[in-house]
Amino acid sequence: MVKFYEMVERLYELDVKLSKLEWVQYTTGYDFGIEEAHEEINNFLKDEKNYSLVLEYMEKASGPVEKRKGEILYNEFKSYHLTKELNDLNFEIQKKTNELSKILNTFRFKIDGKEVSGVDIDCILSREDDRELRKKAFFAKNQIDKPMVDNGFIDLINLRNEYAGMYGEKDFMEYRIKSDELSPNIFDTWEDDLKEHIIVLNEKGREYARKFIGSEELMPWDYSYIKSKISSSLNSHVDMSNYYNVLREFFLNFGFDINKFNITYDIFPRKNKSEWGYNFPIKYGEDSRILANVKNQYREYEVLLHETGHGIHSFMLNPEEIILNMGISGIIEEGIADLFEEFLYDKMFYEKFFTNSVEKEFEEIHEYDKISHLRFVGNIFFDHELYKNDLKSLDDIYNLYFKVYSKLYNDKPYNQKPPFGFRIHYTTHPIYMHNYFMGDVTCSMLKKVFYRKYGVDSISKKPKEFGNFLFEQVIKPSGLYKYEELFEKISGEKFSLKWYF
Repeated sequence: MVKFYEMVERLYELDVKLSKLEWVQYTTGYDFGIEEAHEEINNFLKDEKNYSLVLEYMEKASGPVEKRKGEILYNEFKSYHLTKELNDLNFEIQKKTNELSKILNTFRFKIDGKEVSGVDIDCILSREDDRELRKKAFFAKNQIDKPMVDNGFIDLINLRNEYAGMYGEKDFMEYRIKSDELSPNIFDTWEDDLKEHIIVLNEKGREYARKFIGSEELMPWDYSYIKSKISSSLNSHVDMSNYYNVLREFFLNFGFDINKFNITYDIFPRKNKSEWGYNFPIKYGEDSRILANVKNQYREYEVLLHETGHGIHSFMLNPEEIILNMGISGIIEEGIADLFEEFLYDKMFYEKFFTNSVEKEFEEIHEYDKISHLRFVGNIFFDHELYKNDLKSLDDIYNLYFKVYSKLYNDKPYNQKPPFGFRIHYTTHPIYMHNYFMGDVTCSMLKKVFYRKYGVDSISKKPKEFGNFLFEQVIKPSGLYKYEELFEKISGEKFSLKWYF
């Protein structure tokens, strides 16, 4: 057992090393050995002596906790002990993913020949009254599509499908779902379950289009603008230099003091820095890092609340339980982050910036966000479909994009090319985006269960109790159970999209 736990510690050290290297690449654009770090982990997982320790542990495991630990580690190691070809292919996938992520993280869009950041584009999309300029900004995002495909994006998809086939699965989508310990048919009813709600979404979209832009049709370059028209306060100027104190005071409401946690923030844009928002849980209980890109607007606290939720989660876990922490579902992680993100519209958070005069507009925008977020399901289905179709060219990807969105939302294809490659998840975190929406469903379930248990209609009425509820019911047992098991344990029912509404 001593050798077994020494082996686990060593594997964790290698993961920590890789996470630190990825942090550097995402914040500076420099790669100081990510490929080599991947290879070091691969070689460790391929080592027969290490694998035999896992098998021996599984054989001797007696209680449910030990058996779960054995299951988690076995899932981590088993694919490295099937064939050499599978291992070689896995390393090739990692190498290609790293190559493309470097392109994504350092790429900058241009509008009328002038370089603009993703933050600048978001500002245009949310604040610019000129609809044509918003449209131009939206389509500027497709500038990354061709470089991604020219440098092997479709090859990466094919490599992943080839890997899944060698592993014995139909395609990479099915491989990932099973790897994430989800039921293989968990998405089968989504389209039918969402139909009536998408009808409401489209009707609401037309209503807002008529009201705010004098049109019968809401287009993708209008969504952020409509949000700003519903709630102009979202774009209010705030001094982000005080962000840390704002966040600390807010999270103290729940009994979480981020001063006690070693969370590093890197929140302002610069050249060669990734334009997305991330949390890097470098080492549970010791080191968590947050990357964001803000420009002194209130709405940008949304990403800081979300990522700080991740950071707090990583520090609330028992750092000694290395194996169980490896088994935490990405859906649970995103659900906890989503919980705190939603406080952007809650008085407990916004009272630092506004008077009660914003209450009605924040209530309306929160309701609009809830229904409009159903558009995100299109990204999830498109992500899945990339691995279910034989793609040969960039045009094949565009045609697939329109097919997915036409079927789901009855969207009409537009003349210009739909941006997709800018969304880094398709490259670095494939078949992951469902975690966000399922995280929202989980977030909604947790709130309803808490309301019922404590006889309240808002978390803000008993925030300390909610902090304790979150720790005891979700964070503490989150590695011990597969996602659907934990969902049912907390809610008393099987996972269903009905919890979202």
